[in-house]
Amino acid sequence: SDFTLTKAKIRGVESRGMLCSERELELSDEHDGIIELDPGAKVGSPAAAALGLTDPVIQFEVTPNRPDTLAVRGVARDLAAAGLGTLKPKVTPEIDGAFPCPVPIGLRFDPGTEDACPVFAGRVVRGVKNGPSPDWLQQRLKAIGLRPINALVDITNFISYDRARPLHAYDAAKVTGEIHARLGRKGEKFLALDGKDYDVDADMCVIADDSGVLGLAGIMGGEASGSSERTTDVFIESAYFDPARTARTGRRTGIVSDARYRFERGVDPADVIEGLDAAVAMVLEICGGEASALEVAGASPEPRTVIDFDPAQVERLTGLKPGKDEIVRILSDLGFDVGADGSALSVTAPTWRPDVEGPACLVEEVARIVGFDKLPETPLPRPFAIARPILTERQKRVRLARRTLAMRGMTEAVTWSFVPRAHAELFGGGADALVLANPIAADLDCMRPSALPGLLAAAGRNMARGIADLALFEVGPHYARDR
Repeated sequence: SDFTLTKAKIRGVESRGMLCSERELELSDEHDGIIELDPGAKVGSPAAAALGLTDPVIQFEVTPNRPDTLAVRGVARDLAAAGLGTLKPKVTPEIDGAFPCPVPIGLRFDPGTEDACPVFAGRVVRGVKNGPSPDWLQQRLKAIGLRPINALVDITNFISYDRARPLHAYDAAKVTGEIHARLGRKGEKFLALDGKDYDVDADMCVIADDSGVLGLAGIMGGEASGSSERTTDVFIESAYFDPARTARTGRRTGIVSDARYRFERGVDPADVIEGLDAAVAMVLEICGGEASALEVAGASPEPRTVIDFDPAQVERLTGLKPGKDEIVRILSDLGFDVGADGSALSVTAPTWRPDVEGPACLVEEVARIVGFDKLPETPLPRPFAIARPILTERQKRVRLARRTLAMRGMTEAVTWSFVPRAHAELFGGGADALVLANPIAADLDCMRPSALPGLLAAAGRNMARGIADLALFEVGPHYARDR
């Protein structure tokens, strides 16, 4: 709000306070009235407790190779493997379709491009009552920085953060004919949910119906088919999209969304149906209605990486000495299938771990759960009491030259390796191969053929400021060709 609270007279009485809405306190966008608190709240007690905002929120950084930790369940799995609590079993609701899915689903890819979207699934829930989501759901979304929109959108956002399964909800009444995944066509464009128009090219995977593009696959849906509070029949989509193609589409369009953030890192391909049914179950519980039968096009890819693993590798690479049983427990708790064949192990990586490729990855898994703070400290061997000289003759001459020139009163300068092309041409340079495609400044567009242009320019700048007695030198690279 563009005002500052100050003392003010209201009906002749000096006021030192103000009744505020949630928007004025920057708690939400709600501005219909003042905040109503629990009648038992006492003046002077913490506001967080009175507002019901005491739930702890943990912030952490996620490395790009761990897409599974973009879900609450993924983090909980790691914590449980480290002995912090017990991982709750994954409950997959069984949904019996009350009627055939009225929205047909398809995959329309030319041979060789089917990996853009190997599987596409969906259900229709008809007779829903869309509106504000329950308070508990809104509070959880607000706690992670998301703005509640309506029940259908909030449910898909919840599933995205709960199990790293991005989904999209379409208003089934706004879908024309078959909804399908395909590659885009040059000249197509669509209006996205962020209110902007985007051009589509032939490398982008899109979701479309018979009328045209509905959204960019794994990136963002379109405004024309989005669900609203007037939606009564909703089509919920769940699919697996190629991470590399999703990343390229995101870079070209500049769209940054939670869906793109997950798909370009790799979501669990085996969770397409389970994630969809988890969302449908929440829709039935919160919005009512009845669900259709499941409609699926294609099949989920099953990347199963099987690794022959010698438990002795853990000690060899890290110095840690966990027993074989402890190694098996750690890997099993992290979701790996572990089988024993004598002293060796046969380990199958779970579908949500695309980063696991070989034995060294398994060693890292064991080491981080045991604790990197427990890695033994071992000094490196030192074969010589006095360190060997490591400078080359060239480096020695450069060091000697620098010292000599400095002792004679000269000042060492460090100038840009880029100079104006006109200056480079005066010193035998300026070839096309040495002109920069993306210079940091318009007058620094060419690699220097010598250190002299930069030194002369530096001397000129000093003289222009009245410093006539000046001696500069520089040791640095110069460029005669592009390699």
